[in-house]
Amino acid sequence: MFKKFLNYLNSRIFWIWLLFFSFITLIISPENTIYYGMFVIYIIYYLIFSLNQKLFWSLITFVIITLSIYQPIYLSYGNLNSGVVAAFFETNPEESFEFLGKLKFSQFLLPFLFILSGYILYRLRKQAIPETPPTQQEMKRQKILKYALTAVAILSIIWLPTKHHFDYASTEQVDSRWTLANSPINLISFYANIIDSVSEYYSDKEDLESAKSMRSPWHIISSHPKYKNYVLIIGESARKDYMSSYGFKLPTTPFLDKTNGYINAGYISAAPATYHSLLNTLYFKPKDKGEKNYSFNIITLAKAAGIKTFWLSNQGCIGKYDTLASRSGASADFHYFTKKGGFITNNTDDFKLLDELKVKFKEKSYANDTRLFVIHLMGSHRNFCQRITKDEKEYEFINESLSCYVNSILKTDKLIEEIVYLLKAQNESYSLIYFSDHGLSHKNKESKEEIDLDFGEESKQNFEVPFVKLSSDDTSRNLVNVKRSAFNFIYGYAEWLGIKTEELNNGYEFFSNKDDKDIKVFNFKENISYDTLKNDNIPNF
Repeated sequence: MFKKFLNYLNSRIFWIWLLFFSFITLIISPENTIYYGMFVIYIIYYLIFSLNQKLFWSLITFVIITLSIYQPIYLSYGNLNSGVVAAFFETNPEESFEFLGKLKFSQFLLPFLFILSGYILYRLRKQAIPETPPTQQEMKRQKILKYALTAVAILSIIWLPTKHHFDYASTEQVDSRWTLANSPINLISFYANIIDSVSEYYSDKEDLESAKSMRSPWHIISSHPKYKNYVLIIGESARKDYMSSYGFKLPTTPFLDKTNGYINAGYISAAPATYHSLLNTLYFKPKDKGEKNYSFNIITLAKAAGIKTFWLSNQGCIGKYDTLASRSGASADFHYFTKKGGFITNNTDDFKLLDELKVKFKEKSYANDTRLFVIHLMGSHRNFCQRITKDEKEYEFINESLSCYVNSILKTDKLIEEIVYLLKAQNESYSLIYFSDHGLSHKNKESKEEIDLDFGEESKQNFEVPFVKLSSDDTSRNLVNVKRSAFNFIYGYAEWLGIKTEELNNGYEFFSNKDDKDIKVFNFKENISYDTLKNDNIPNF
């Protein structure tokens, strides 16, 4: 009996090993997948083998090479997007060797296993051929089976892209196009994503080039800037309740705790992630213009008023989540990006932007002009411990990850202090605004060891962020709790710069003490009432 069972396994060893190879394909493919993904991959391999063995082995070779090469890149950069493609196309040899030097031996273990399993599969190829040719009836059954499996594979591959397309077809802020990059079968979505990412890279690059010559659509009524130098600092992932200026128990914002200025505890971000937050913060959508016109942004507004503009960014230049902000930045009179690709393509310190700001202040070209500097930080972006050095870790809080988070906020406070010091050194009037694009949610709150912060959209703290305005003529600390929506930031921005336009001339005063009513936030699907969200308070351990 046992011998008969072994003979049975031996006669089907190729197909059993192909199932194992399908499993390795599933786990080495970087895209998200679904629980039955391995079986669909197995079906695809089976159908191609049945169709043409040469095509099958060519496909297996191609899959092994591409996925084995991308696996170490995925562990460093994450899922493929146009930002990763940009890093690949625009990296010089020195940066390439630097990347290779950072790779670890452990990152090659899975590719090695994948290659080995592919080699074993090839050695077992003769076992796939039956000893006796199938009968006419068996061939008929196999044909029906193949048709059925083909239908199952196609439906499994396309149902989610189709559902996504129809679910979000009427949602302006979500990309609803039909693409196999949204397939739940990660082997398919990976290669579809390669095609989409390369296409998006060239499209994004073209957008950035065209942004340089973008014509301003604003109709300026008057422009009377009060200050010589304006600085807008866009922070990242900073919850206000982790800042001592807003009541946190550790002194994470010692500079903001004591400086004169306007500090609002009621500012509500538009969305829980950078892309959608900045889409609704830095851009203006005229109510009678239909789709959002990207030429209505904070840079074109300042330039239309005769203000010289500078964009200094430590986030990505090109990428799925980066081009929205960088498109605005590329239209500035001067722009500087620390990264050629997406925001994760290298780990650059935010203080590098301070060095570039010092250089700009030394240049005499714009010495007589009113100047606006937009500084886009990595701030407290995940992974938090990458935002600080060992020497910058001053405080311990709950566990390592949250300790790094609170110290990243302390670091941002120190950067703001250094920028204010630099502004004072110019002996010119100035005004600075700092806000964060969005907050974060606690995860695993029941465990002291595992509690962490991550993206989310279900709590108020995903949207409760700091908003600070510091000016050279401030004589006191003005602490307020005025409910203010980031959807209205563009009005406050124009008010701050002393600009009046036909588009923004509706009598709204951003810096008044009158609360915004019925504040909405975007939850990745639709705009919902902020007041309906639950609280996610900092736990006590």
